[in-house]
Amino acid sequence: MAQMVETLKGDESRSQLLLAQAVYGHKASTSLKERLFAYWFQRLVYTQIWEDPVVDMEALQLGRLDHVVTIASGGCNALSYLTAQPGKVTAVDLNHTHVALVKLKKAAIEANLSYEQFFQFFGVAQSRQNVQLYETRLKPVLSSDARAYWEQKTWFKRRIDMFASGFYRHGLLGQLIGLIHFAARVQGVRLEELLSQSDQESQADWFDRHVAKIFDSWWMKRLCSSPMALYNLGIPPSQHAALCDHEPKSMAQVLKARARNLATVMPIRENYFAWQAFARRYDPTGESALPPYLMASAYDTLKANINRLHVAQHNYRSALAEMQANSVDAFVLLDAQDWMSKQELKALWHEISRTARTGARVIFRTAGNDSPVDACLSEALSVIWKRNGPRSESLGKKDSSGIYGAFHLYEYQA
Repeated sequence: MAQMVETLKGDESRSQLLLAQAVYGHKASTSLKERLFAYWFQRLVYTQIWEDPVVDMEALQLGRLDHVVTIASGGCNALSYLTAQPGKVTAVDLNHTHVALVKLKKAAIEANLSYEQFFQFFGVAQSRQNVQLYETRLKPVLSSDARAYWEQKTWFKRRIDMFASGFYRHGLLGQLIGLIHFAARVQGVRLEELLSQSDQESQADWFDRHVAKIFDSWWMKRLCSSPMALYNLGIPPSQHAALCDHEPKSMAQVLKARARNLATVMPIRENYFAWQAFARRYDPTGESALPPYLMASAYDTLKANINRLHVAQHNYRSALAEMQANSVDAFVLLDAQDWMSKQELKALWHEISRTARTGARVIFRTAGNDSPVDACLSEALSVIWKRNGPRSESLGKKDSSGIYGAFHLYEYQA
């Protein structure tokens, strides 16, 4: 037990260091908000990822020998990529809590759970049987660092008990969504009623009649102006600036527009992101859309390829620096570049270019419309990396999350 505690403390300290470097490590001066965000983001933020892996896989067109390097976050993306059967998926994250979550999902697959057990654990995520499964099946195959995290007590319960009480109600984002649900009920609105709408037109009408007023309320404007609320959304100060520069309104109005897009971008039965935001869960019947890794039809493929997933707590650029030249085919950056200084962007793309194989692809999202990359590439790199504008715009419109300003696909032209 003492060794597990020391392991956990080491992972927490590493998170603190890596996050500090990511948020303000390359700046001449830092603000109090940036330091507060780096501290706050050490917690469990995302219980699921908010980038659409279906769109990612359409953009990347993964082959059987491809090596994918991705930011891990909640791990839904890294596991979903395995359904395309690439040669290798490397998932890295600054935050030890997200690394522990991906390792838990990987252990559940390695433990050869039945699909029903796996879906109960990570699809429904609300049963005491999940804790029993952890003790008997997952714990024996889980790495010591991840075991230390899930068995640490917070508020007199171990973290693994979150899977008994409703895992998707936890994490910083889950807690903020819960607060919004509570406040909506005070105003007589049950956000889960979105799920009963018959089509997109009904979804839009319902949102405009019931939800829009919540974002227009005094308390919501105050909440959205709070740095702590934005940090729970995973929005750092630099990304906040990008959002407001693109949409010069109050943050409440910016978030209203993004929430409306999420609620209406496609029929509700096809959008598990909307289920998470408006119902705080996936469809427990499995009859609505699910992340690819949670689909029954993909589970055998997932089990057959789980040994191709490698997970580590690491800075993305530093992870690339340890890889051989010409060894990566696909780079997934989520929205991390919104955080980065120009110096860090230049260093990152130097490593991307060094490790990229001919024909490599890079994908990422941004809070605003504009890509931060082109202005940071050297003349030499701007020749070999080109943004595929038509495909970026087309794929962005398909993103069922609908909360980002733009999707970007860059292709290696050498």
